[in-house]
Amino acid sequence: MRRYLFLLIVLGLSVYFLLPRFTQIQHALEVASTLKMPFVILALGAQVLSYLGSGYLLRAVVRLAKPFSIVEGALLTAGANTVGTLGGGVLGTAGMTYLWLRQRGVHAGAAGLGGWIPIFLNDATLSIVSLLGLLTLIALNKFSSLLAVALVIAVLILAVGMGTLLWSLTHREKLLPLAMAITNFMARFRRKSHDPQGTEVAVGRLLKAWDALVLKGGWRGPAAGAALNTGFDMLTLAFLFLSAGHGVSLLVLVAGYGVPQLLGKLTVILGGIGVVETTMVGLYSILGVPTAIAVVVVLVYRLISFWLPTLAGIALVPYLEHKKYTALPAD
Repeated sequence: MRRYLFLLIVLGLSVYFLLPRFTQIQHALEVASTLKMPFVILALGAQVLSYLGSGYLLRAVVRLAKPFSIVEGALLTAGANTVGTLGGGVLGTAGMTYLWLRQRGVHAGAAGLGGWIPIFLNDATLSIVSLLGLLTLIALNKFSSLLAVALVIAVLILAVGMGTLLWSLTHREKLLPLAMAITNFMARFRRKSHDPQGTEVAVGRLLKAWDALVLKGGWRGPAAGAALNTGFDMLTLAFLFLSAGHGVSLLVLVAGYGVPQLLGKLTVILGGIGVVETTMVGLYSILGVPTAIAVVVVLVYRLISFWLPTLAGIALVPYLEHKKYTALPAD
């Protein structure tokens, strides 16, 4: 019953948020049809590879004796991102990733890392790209103090989140009492009995999964997955500039890419709508790209990188909710 209620909620949110945007999506499709199709097709292919990079990242974080496929990881990521977009933000994304991994037989510790580590790694990669972009803007004398303040705030928020995660995993003697207090509060709130033994087992598995990820060199795969995700997403944008007949250098591409994406992730607006587009068009315009071309490219880029994956994610939610596996976590 709860599963069907969840599906109805997702459907309702989809209609509420996306139905008013169909005119915008239709307009973006019409604009895309005016570009050079070979490069648009390459952009679509690059975006698919970007999501496969996300699938590889998730599989590398969730270390199983019998790992799920990269494609399955990409589908799970797309579905979780859609739920986070429609409601809940990063909490919704991490929560759905955790729940779907648990449904597939992944233990709580590894599923918890699978929910949060990909988000932090992707955002950390974006932070690095954003800082490189800011340095490029300074070198090209296109620096804005307002832009710098916004970027500093964004990076600080991400740093606090990452610092909190690292602190909780490095101060192990304080993690269990903290987890006990949280689960006890949640049990009282839900009017259920507290299960301290279950909490202790979950914390132990979380730390075991963390050790496998970091201490045994398991961080290389997730880092590569995050780099592939961001790299192919940037390649999507580069192909679209070529499709508009206005190729840009790597420096210009980086300078206009990272900051808008990072700011968009920190807004409460649906998928950073308006924030990403406005900031990206503004940056590329001051970097010498004709405004008309920048508007067209960014509009189609958002269609490929945001709208189409969101629509696909809505269709994937019922599939992900009903498909279960019996994968066993690696010891």
